[in-house]
Amino acid sequence: MKSGFLFLLSFGLVSSALGQQDTVYNPNSTERIPYYEQLYRFRVERMVDLGEKQNAGFKSSVSDIGDFIIKSIQAETLVAYDDSLKNRRAAAEILISNQAVIAAVWDQNKEYFSDEEVSYRGKNYTSSRPSNKGNLPTDTQWWNLSVNQTEYYTKNNIVGLQIIEDVIFDKRRSRLYYDIQAIGLLASRNGETAFSPIAFIYYKDFLNLVEKTAHSKDWKERDRVMWRNRYNPAENRTFTDAFKLRLFHGVIEKVENPDNLTIQRIYENNGRTWGEAVFARWEEEMRMMEKEHNLWEY
Repeated sequence: MKSGFLFLLSFGLVSSALGQQDTVYNPNSTERIPYYEQLYRFRVERMVDLGEKQNAGFKSSVSDIGDFIIKSIQAETLVAYDDSLKNRRAAAEILISNQAVIAAVWDQNKEYFSDEEVSYRGKNYTSSRPSNKGNLPTDTQWWNLSVNQTEYYTKNNIVGLQIIEDVIFDKRRSRLYYDIQAIGLLASRNGETAFSPIAFIYYKDFLNLVEKTAHSKDWKERDRVMWRNRYNPAENRTFTDAFKLRLFHGVIEKVENPDNLTIQRIYENNGRTWGEAVFARWEEEMRMMEKEHNLWEY
């Protein structure tokens, strides 16, 4: 009888815990504000231009947030997703900026003619001489690097971040929270910036990895995740602390709406100008601040 009671009790506790993941908290939240404590919530998307002076703390010769995310995806310590944040994407798929002509893999038993192209260890080579057999493509007497090479995104290609966050007013604590959900990587290729991110990562995963790296025994590893205060190095922070303290400037691109349209698209559909849409983004920021003020008044 006693064992049966313990079984039912444990089953009830497990069921309760599993139920809370879906009905009480957002599983991807870092703030963990229960749904029933949220007076209001809006999902907001912002574009953080890493070329802006206010965002310069995220890019330095020692610590670069774009470089950190790319290398973490390559090392599989961060998982990349598509824009639905549901489907995983392989690093080899998302980090290729320019796919070259895929050449046949080098075969040591085959005889190659002049100008014949092969692939060897991720690079393409062209035979510079006839009767080329058994010579490694790295041998410059027999082979030359081909002009057709597959190019990969580097930290220099990452020009911005797309921040997806829930703006939540906690009615118990009477405070506004910015609960970041995901980060998208905006990259440029041939001088042109893509309109949509090449990949997304969950902010919760990013937070855990940054915290782990920040406590590494290797000081060089710790330096990789530091937001740099260019005017007072004593105030350097980790990337996640910088996000928590809102030490960045992000322009609002979209506020949650039934039609799932960006502010730019809403204005275009109404025949309004691009300049009006730019002003509307700033106006939306002011409207959110005013709403927070009015709730405190209430």
